[in-house]
Amino acid sequence: MNQYDYEQQRYDAFAPEFEAEETAPLPLHLLRRTALWLGRRPVAGLGIRALRRAEYRALKSLGDRLDRAGIRPADPLGNSSPNSDTLPAQIFAELLDASRGTDQQAIEQDFYVRLLRQLNPSQARILVLMADGSTWPMVHVNAGSLPGLASTRVLSYASSVGKEAGVLLRAQVPNFIAHMYSLGLLTVGPEERELEPQYEILEADTLVRDAMGYIEDELNQYSNIERCTIRLSEFAESLCAVALPEGRS
Repeated sequence: MNQYDYEQQRYDAFAPEFEAEETAPLPLHLLRRTALWLGRRPVAGLGIRALRRAEYRALKSLGDRLDRAGIRPADPLGNSSPNSDTLPAQIFAELLDASRGTDQQAIEQDFYVRLLRQLNPSQARILVLMADGSTWPMVHVNAGSLPGLASTRVLSYASSVGKEAGVLLRAQVPNFIAHMYSLGLLTVGPEERELEPQYEILEADTLVRDAMGYIEDELNQYSNIERCTIRLSEFAESLCAVALPEGRS
């Protein structure tokens, strides 16, 4: 039984005696305002019961009209009705069927396609920029009760690679980098002294300075910057070799 049938039976169950009445229902807002007014009066039982009958008729009439028009109430959570193509069992069956293939190249292509569909356009720009094998500065901003002692991570994966790639959502670059790392597209390495000028520029970035200000002003702790580097993983390099047009890497 679907939700619509359940609601219909629920109304029919508490008011079967009202179904024979076919008079035009009053507007719902008027019925409810009148019920509130009667509720403040000492002798209101009969009046409120009559209004409940009328409200039921109004709801029943509205439901019937929507049903005849083929209109179903929207899900308040915005969920769409599942169909055979989106049921978990159907999706799982398709995955198992695909796993039985023997064409290694086709399986590899399918794997790359599924992975690329998890990226957004900004991450694609970052991937293209890093496809030349370059190493980029990345920092974590930590908070600690003593200078040089980090106990709480406040900002992770801040890097200048997003700015250089032309990413417009600068504040989301740490999230983009973290997601790419979780997909195995990036490797994180230690600080490289050769990148000192780039570290200084990165640490002057608004996102990093705001994190340090939050630690010192709001948390009343010391800020600590942990310097790292990021570059594409071997897996990501293989992906770029297949996916990027010639001359883009």
